[in-house]
Amino acid sequence: MKHISIILVITIIVNSCVNKTEKSVETKNTSKTENLIQYVNPFIGTKNMGHTFPGATSPFGMVQLSPETNQQPMFKNGKYNPETYKYCAGYQYDDTTIFGFSHTHFSGTGHSDLGDFLVMPTTGKLTLEPGDASIPHSGFHSQFSHKNEDAEPGFYKVKLDDYNILAE
Repeated sequence: MKHISIILVITIIVNSCVNKTEKSVETKNTSKTENLIQYVNPFIGTKNMGHTFPGATSPFGMVQLSPETNQQPMFKNGKYNPETYKYCAGYQYDDTTIFGFSHTHFSGTGHSDLGDFLVMPTTGKLTLEPGDASIPHSGFHSQFSHKNEDAEPGFYKVKLDDYNILAE
C-alpha cells in the first residue's frame, strides 16, 4: 500500500510538471497568431434576403444592437404584407434610410422577430412619427451613405446625414 501511494504521488508530480511546460509553450505560440478579425465582413447576408444584420454583438450576446432600415407593418388593409419578410432582420443593404436602432436581432431567421423597441438619435424639433423613406424629412428617419458606415465584429457606426450625428 505504501508503494502505491508513493507511485501515485510521483505520477501526479510528473503530470503537473508536464502540463505546465505544455501551457508555457502554448502561450508562446498563441501570442504570435494573426488577428483574423480583419477578414470578417458583417455586411455579408444583408442584401438579397440574406436576413442578417451588421450591428454589434458578441457570441451568445443578450444584445444585438443594429440599425433598422425600414418600417413595414405585418398587415396592410387586413392582408399580410409580403414586404415584412424582407425586413425580418431589420436591415437591407440596398436601403439608404435608417429609422432607428433596436437591441435584439436574429440573423437568418426568415421571419419577423421580437417586436423591438426602436431608438433614434435626432436633433431639432421632436418628431414622433417615423415617416416614409421615399419622402425625406417626413419623420424621424435619416438618410445615410455606406461610405459613412463601418462594421466589424463587436462594433458598428454610421453617420446619420439628416442630423449630422455619428452613431456608434
